[in-house]
Amino acid sequence: MIRENNNKINRKRIYFLFILFILAFIVIIYKLISIQYTYSSKYREDAEFQHMDEFVINSKRGKILDRNGVELAVSLVEKTVYANPKFIISPEYEAKALSGILDLDKDIIKEKLENEELGFVYIQRKISTEQAELINELNLPGIYIQNESKRYYPQNDLAASIIGFTGIDNNGLSGIELQYEKFLRGVDGKFIIEKDVFGNIIPGSKNNYIEPVNGEDVVLTIDSQIQYIAQEKLKEAVADYNALRAIAVVMNPVNGEVYALASYPGFDLNNYQDYDPQLYKTTGISYTYEPGSTFKIINIASALENNCVGSNQIFYLRPSILVGDRVIKEIFRTYNIEYSTEEILKYSSNIGAVTVALSMGKELFWESIREFGFGEQTGIDLPGEEAGLFSDYKVWPESTIGALAIGQNISVTPLQLLRAACVIANDGYLVNPNVVYEIRQQNDSIEFLQFSEKVRIISEETANEVKYMMLSVVEEGTGKRAQIENVQVCGKTGTAEKVNENGVGYSEGRSITSFIGFAPYENPKIAIIVVVDEPHGKKNEVWGGTVAAPIFKDIMNFSLKRLKIL
Repeated sequence: MIRENNNKINRKRIYFLFILFILAFIVIIYKLISIQYTYSSKYREDAEFQHMDEFVINSKRGKILDRNGVELAVSLVEKTVYANPKFIISPEYEAKALSGILDLDKDIIKEKLENEELGFVYIQRKISTEQAELINELNLPGIYIQNESKRYYPQNDLAASIIGFTGIDNNGLSGIELQYEKFLRGVDGKFIIEKDVFGNIIPGSKNNYIEPVNGEDVVLTIDSQIQYIAQEKLKEAVADYNALRAIAVVMNPVNGEVYALASYPGFDLNNYQDYDPQLYKTTGISYTYEPGSTFKIINIASALENNCVGSNQIFYLRPSILVGDRVIKEIFRTYNIEYSTEEILKYSSNIGAVTVALSMGKELFWESIREFGFGEQTGIDLPGEEAGLFSDYKVWPESTIGALAIGQNISVTPLQLLRAACVIANDGYLVNPNVVYEIRQQNDSIEFLQFSEKVRIISEETANEVKYMMLSVVEEGTGKRAQIENVQVCGKTGTAEKVNENGVGYSEGRSITSFIGFAPYENPKIAIIVVVDEPHGKKNEVWGGTVAAPIFKDIMNFSLKRLKIL
């Protein structure tokens, strides 16, 4: 009886062990199936992650050059230290070692090294070569050094707002660096290597290398010497007249190439973070203002083109005129006078300009202003361009046409106004300005950028008539200080009171002085605008003809010689 019971117990044990064995076998089979089939891709990825590593090989960013090959932006190679926390053996020890070399807080480094959820973390970017060598000598597990490209600007503040700058990741943030990012950036490469459990590269293993594609060089239309002279003259003007800012644009009136786009104050590209971000703007295309008397060029050209006045027509002008509910006066004249159309521009007569505008009427005047490109962007290949403000004639109060005639109730950028003046210099054609001349590709081929064709705005006859009037402004009128020896210069002065900060009325103590023109008269090759914002000086000495015209003269004289036009 006892034996039978023992046998039964033994059989139960055998059955139990057999079932347990079967269950264990099933679990093993299940695990094998899971590893080999169900979760094979996950385990494969984990294994590859542990045994393989991927190093990014930064592409070299393309250069930015001026029209003569002067380097304005280049890339230098610097070292960056990073870590893979999964391979860190002692976060405490390694953090202490790195902090001594990098002059960083040990606890901050340790916190990064302890985060094993990450396979990559920057310790410090763009360190010195000496620091990189010291770190390499320590041979710390999970700590790596790689090359990174750092942007450097050899000319410091020259054309800073045009060139722009890059961020820590070498991406363009402003200017040409941003606008032409896809050309300059290039494509990063990769180096995929096989490692042992200690993170060391396995000798003789199959490593994959994907070569980086370097960025392309961007060649500007800017002439660095003209840009430099323009910036220096503006700097002097701001100092001499205690002005808020000064702006100058130098342009080829025939094809739209911009030789200089200068402003002061500016900033140093290599230390841009130390400056007010407002200075990053290219003021020649972003600063808007009421142009004042320089706008009379557009007024008279429009009236001549539409046969509303004649070039030799005589006007009987009083010292003031009522337009709607606004009385417009001459600045100095208190008596009646007779002026021809040419003399209205030569002596910058407000009453004459209003009379000319009234001859066109609101709709025709509005259409003409639009054709000259006001109220819309010029399309220059730079970010941050403003369109200015120019309202539809259907909502104009009766006084608006009088205000527009003398350059008020409209806001423009310096480049907009210069582009419009180039219509006069360019036999009636409107051109689109540009600052990039060509893209030099890695295979030494050159890609010339395509820009819109010029468009006829006024007839050649009208352009020549206004051009002659602008010549008389410089030779006999308000722009005499823009005269250059042995060169016939065409131009127009402008002095505009600034709108009060509350937007109502104008301030007598705050003005914008400007001068716009081109040369030589017979075959214009260079057009320039100079704007000085809120210059200060003795009464009746701060005008476009006294402040801005001499700056225009200096920049024009240098530019003519630099481009071998004289």
